[in-house]
Amino acid sequence: MAIACILDKRRIWLQQQLHQQQILQEQQQDLLDNLLHQFRNPLTALRTFGKLLVKRLQPESANGDVAVSIVRESDRLQELLQKFDEVIDLTPEDLVSLKLPQTNEVFVEAKVEKQRESPLLLPGIGEKAIDCNLLDILEPLLLSARAIAQERGIQLIAETHPNLALVRVNKKALTEVLNNIIDNALKYTPSGGKILIQTGQKKANFQGIKISDTGPGIPTEDLEHIGERYYRGVQAQTTIPGTGLGLAIAKQLIEQMEGEIEIFSPAMDSSITSSTPGTTFIIWLPLKRSEGVDS
Repeated sequence: MAIACILDKRRIWLQQQLHQQQILQEQQQDLLDNLLHQFRNPLTALRTFGKLLVKRLQPESANGDVAVSIVRESDRLQELLQKFDEVIDLTPEDLVSLKLPQTNEVFVEAKVEKQRESPLLLPGIGEKAIDCNLLDILEPLLLSARAIAQERGIQLIAETHPNLALVRVNKKALTEVLNNIIDNALKYTPSGGKILIQTGQKKANFQGIKISDTGPGIPTEDLEHIGERYYRGVQAQTTIPGTGLGLAIAKQLIEQMEGEIEIFSPAMDSSITSSTPGTTFIIWLPLKRSEGVDS
């Protein structure tokens, strides 16, 4: 009986250790996925700026080789990133097919929760929200977005208001949110399409920014899953690259700032009519506390 009790305690201890190890490994994988996804946005911007420099510089310019090198090295980084994406897209079934050599060791199985809250290793995490002007964050992002839209043959329209009420946000985190939503619009809007970015949306104690596109839209059955990690729905059947992480990261960061994201498909804006449904995102940001309004 004594030996049986000792063995049972050891079994429980092994289960607990394996359980903790699996949770740690999954959290580490989430952190890596987040970093790789956020790496894509600045890389796309750098690659676009490099191409613009090549076009604008005179053939005899001494800086021509520098600009060409920027494009070449960014292309190389993009290829490496694509390899990382292939790893991220591996399913549990794919991993099972990678069988390990047979051993005589016995491993104890432990169940790990499917839904888990993992920390995000992203800009802004751990920083306090401050009162700031939305345009101070948005306008630098529009510079990159316009350059990318121009290269892809997309019309980007920005309607901003100069006298906006201050919002209380984590600046670095909001930059990531806006980057991800705008990048999503650029990714799914075809050449010849339009993207409309509008500030000045209002509701009780919130200020909104609306981002609409003329892309393929989001089917009703997929809307309720938006924000789930790795979920792409019907978009997974297209050739458009993605990991299903951008909107999940944006949603979690916005919720940490006590904001909200609303999604509408077909798009709400009649000013950018299209034969495709399109999508509208409204990002609601909490107003500076003293500037909250009643509905």
